[in-house]
Amino acid sequence: MPVDLRELITTSFDAAAAETWSKFTLGEADKLVLREAAMKVLGLFPGRIAGQCALMSAAYSIALEKLGTQPGYVVAGSLYIGDKRIFGEEKEFDGKVLFSESNPDWTGHVWMVYGDYLADVSVFRTADAGSPRLLSKHIARQYGRGRGFCAWPMASMDPNGLRYVPQYVLTQDQVDALMRGALAMIDEINAKRGSK
Repeated sequence: MPVDLRELITTSFDAAAAETWSKFTLGEADKLVLREAAMKVLGLFPGRIAGQCALMSAAYSIALEKLGTQPGYVVAGSLYIGDKRIFGEEKEFDGKVLFSESNPDWTGHVWMVYGDYLADVSVFRTADAGSPRLLSKHIARQYGRGRGFCAWPMASMDPNGLRYVPQYVLTQDQVDALMRGALAMIDEINAKRGSK
């Protein structure tokens, strides 16, 4: 049974936030902001890094908050290519508990929604890292290697076969905690680069 994204936003935020989100349709200026925020995040994280979808999506949400006119919501769930599940599980999970842990044991995927658009800053990086193979081969064939981010209207979904199934919208506290984790990871990477 498909989950309604508006209900998920209401649960993690409130009905007013969900109502505002549902009425926000991106104009050309908003699409430029979506791209600018993505480029800022991609500039912070090194290339070919897998398994950082939650950290990268949280950073994307914060970057959009600083640049845009509306909040972006960080969404957790499953990622499919057609009917083949790449990340995630059929069973429900308790996102409130899961994303309050420092090292969640979870096999799903995290992305962002901004108004009527879905945006993902990590899927191409994960694919470029080579695992899982099915994702890597699909992305290379449909998009090529070394791409930065993807975004499209949710009404049309991805014309090249990626399918996102939302199961939970992270709360602001969870996004902020992930952002702190992202900054710590970036600091550690930069310190290692500086010591070489």
